Amino acid sequence: MPKTCKNILVSTCGLLIATLLFTCSAFANAQQEAEQTLQHAVDEITLTLNNANLNNLREDSSVISQLEGLILDIFSMDQFSMRTVGKKWKTFTPTQKTEFKDAFVKLLKATYFKQVSNYSGQTLDILGSRTNKKGTKVEVRTSIKYKSENVPVNYRMLRENGKWMVYDVLVEGVSLVKNYRTQFKELLRNGTPDELIAKLQQKAVLIRQQQAEEAADKQ
Repeated sequence: MPKTCKNILVSTCGLLIATLLFTCSAFANAQQEAEQTLQHAVDEITLTLNNANLNNLREDSSVISQLEGLILDIFSMDQFSMRTVGKKWKTFTPTQKTEFKDAFVKLLKATYFKQVSNYSGQTLDILGSRTNKKGTKVEVRTSIKYKSENVPVNYRMLRENGKWMVYDVLVEGVSLVKNYRTQFKELLRNGTPDELIAKLQQKAVLIRQQQAEEAADKQ
């Protein structure tokens, strides 16, 4: 092999190896950053729960407000909203997108509010993570100790405004985004964005009414 060709080949192989090493390093950093961001959020939420009196908790209490702030700081509701609606998201006006996101947050808050009172020291362990081919997304695998079971929960994350944010959650392999997308797809098949927003608002009100009735029955 001519010396010039050999030098080119060696240089090319060296560049390829350097690129692979840099890529692996970048992926490792992405995984580490995502895991650390999630762990910090979990620690903050756990600390808030452990220091709070969860008996007779009201939705408008300072504890719920604090938890909501911590959750919205790690969960990207822009991504959640866009991904749960799917392709139809492009047909929403800027105002409809904002109204949908607000209604979706209220629905999630009403749906999962009751679960806060059921907290009894559950722990979350990070088991590892993996990236997509570009290293732009990370899926962090965790296990939540619930009673005598270990429930696998994976958090899908991406960078948004310079910070790793959760855009989907998989509980025992079931995607929260896909679950809602299936429901919203049916509503949008023959309905409008405004009708979907109205249904989310009505659903949140109905859930709150049911929770109020259940609380009244216990007194």
